[in-house]
Amino acid sequence: MQKILVIMMALALTIGAQAQTNDSIDQCQFVVVYDFVTNTTDKDGNAVKDSVQLAVMVGSHAAKCMEYNRTMMEDFGEWRNRDYQYGEWDARKYNLPVLFIGSPEGEVSSFDKVVPNRYFYTEPLPDFGWQLTDDTLTVSGYLCQKAVGKYAGRTWTAWYSEDVAASFGPWKLRGLPGMILKAEDKDRIFSFVCAGLMQRTAPIKPFSKNGYTTLKRDKFITHRNKLYCSKQYVQKPNYYIPQGTYDHLNIIEMWPGGPEPPADEKLSVVATDMIIPKKVNKYQPLELK
Repeated sequence: MQKILVIMMALALTIGAQAQTNDSIDQCQFVVVYDFVTNTTDKDGNAVKDSVQLAVMVGSHAAKCMEYNRTMMEDFGEWRNRDYQYGEWDARKYNLPVLFIGSPEGEVSSFDKVVPNRYFYTEPLPDFGWQLTDDTLTVSGYLCQKAVGKYAGRTWTAWYSEDVAASFGPWKLRGLPGMILKAEDKDRIFSFVCAGLMQRTAPIKPFSKNGYTTLKRDKFITHRNKLYCSKQYVQKPNYYIPQGTYDHLNIIEMWPGGPEPPADEKLSVVATDMIIPKKVNKYQPLELK
């Protein structure tokens, strides 16, 4: 069963990679990997952490932020690596977006999803209004300086290193005199911490918008927060999906690998890049507005 699972994963990932086009928007110069942790609660109110790794492909004028294992396979060809296969599969339960920072020029492009739909939006590059301070901190061996800024209803503390010559960071965090290697919000719900830098080169390829509904950024954020912040979501993650929506599809019940887990630990695979988790923790929105 485990061998069959790996074959099916490789097939699904190959199909998923076809969402990329053959063009490129920039050339990746290096990759920064981040541990992204969300402090939240389970459906019974117990404190828990959601944790996933992100990879930022840094180019000369643009960057791409995507789940780490998926990046290694789709952008750097590491299809046969079992660790990346299982890691990417496990991370699917978060339905993470793919972000292009600085593409188009002066904008952020977001390829996101609220199951069962995919959404695309652009917005101007966020202005965090950073206030620079003299405080310092060493992160992953790099001396960093502190800055405080605001975006989408949250206040962020970021630590950036001028020794890493790029004005990008994890997620949409950007706009400082060096690469952001650590960041956390004022409420200590979210943290991004650099787990390492890799000297890897590859074209930063855009995604096709085929199959995505284009929305205004504010409308998408309102729509997602309304559904996921509902008390019903943590009790029943598919509460808002009309009954019968997937009657015409062959939904596959799968898991990242190893022995077959309990039913609520499996993933309901809807499409190559979209799943319905059986169990979720309370949703914490990065963007409040």
